Amino acid sequence: MLQNIVFQDNLYQLARSIDNVKEGLLLELSREYFYDKTVSDILFFDSTIKQIYNKIQTNSQLSDYLSLMQSLRSCQNKFIKLVDLILRGETPMKDAFAEMIPRLRSIRTEHTELLDESRESIVKADKPGDSRDIVSSSELSELLNFQ
Repeated sequence: MLQNIVFQDNLYQLARSIDNVKEGLLLELSREYFYDKTVSDILFFDSTIKQIYNKIQTNSQLSDYLSLMQSLRSCQNKFIKLVDLILRGETPMKDAFAEMIPRLRSIRTEHTELLDESRESIVKADKPGDSRDIVSSSELSELLNFQ
């Protein structure tokens, strides 16, 4: 149980942090102050999502596995949207990211593949009559304000 709570807490904070960076990228921020921090955050999100994904996947017997995967999938979607914002040049700091575009494309590709794998894991785990799914995914998203 404690492990589930820790996963949910980490996923919640990760989702909020991704939202915060995305909102910041819509502002007229100075490259001098915020570029390095933003890049650091993006690389942190990349690494952390992969680590959490691997830990949840290797613990598929967790009683809350399905809801954890759904929460993780929500974080993955948020992260991909953040990366897309930069790749499409929809941020005032777009020129600052020019040198990082190839890396961001690679990150996006990796996370799109992980998102597909997460979707497959959710479909496999979401069997009719499965007593583990006590809270529906929409209820969980609403409770955690992921969407």
